Amino acid sequence: MSLRTDIKGKRVLLLGACGVLGRRHAEILAEHGASLALADRPGSDVLELAKSLDARGVEIDVTDEPGLVAGVAAAEAALGGLDGAIYNAAITSEGLAKQSGNPFPAFEDYPTELWRASINVNLTGAFLFAREAGKALKRNGSGSLINIASIYGVVAPDHRIYESQPFNSFPGYAASKAGIIGLTRWLATLWADSGIRVNAVSPGGVYNDHDPAFAAAYGNRTPMGRMAERDEITGILVYLLSDSACYCTGQNFVIDGGLSAW
Repeated sequence: MSLRTDIKGKRVLLLGACGVLGRRHAEILAEHGASLALADRPGSDVLELAKSLDARGVEIDVTDEPGLVAGVAAAEAALGGLDGAIYNAAITSEGLAKQSGNPFPAFEDYPTELWRASINVNLTGAFLFAREAGKALKRNGSGSLINIASIYGVVAPDHRIYESQPFNSFPGYAASKAGIIGLTRWLATLWADSGIRVNAVSPGGVYNDHDPAFAAAYGNRTPMGRMAERDEITGILVYLLSDSACYCTGQNFVIDGGLSAW
């Protein structure tokens, strides 16, 4: 049996295409010849991004269940089926830092509305996406579902490196990303006999014009001595979408510069 690592012609839905990593994922997957449907929230530039990459564009609010159901169906119809689906939507600390008020209160005063907002997007959205994309992959007879988790779903943050920064780690993020890893494994064992592979990817910290002091502090926590660059995560997605990963399911691929090895 000859296994192909390329993904040319693979029909892939990427939800969360307009973020720091999502945009680079979209560009690299397009460069590798995937047939893409790109999705992100209404008000983003997802339609323009899709047009620039000769992809289909879909606006999806992951907190709107009927809209998500319709959006995944629209992407499946536009591509003529799905070979792969990637859930990359998330509320992140950097996104919260742009909001007014205090998005990073002390845990002892942490409001349930902030907790619910994180869980609704990061975990409940992943559940809904998996449910709907899973139907499409089953109709296809096989496929690859990839959930983007985080290093902070695997290990705890070093809270000291966030001191004096405009953003912080927060409990809903860690809990939801750990939940995604658990959901991934549960789905992998459920769907293995249906030809659907389910895996998670947990990136470490990715450099995004961070304050030099933070980048240095984070780098000091990794054996490789630095944060990841945006181009250094997508390779695992190419592999997992390809036929070379046909015996790979239920795994969490940690791409963290060795941080979790210490």
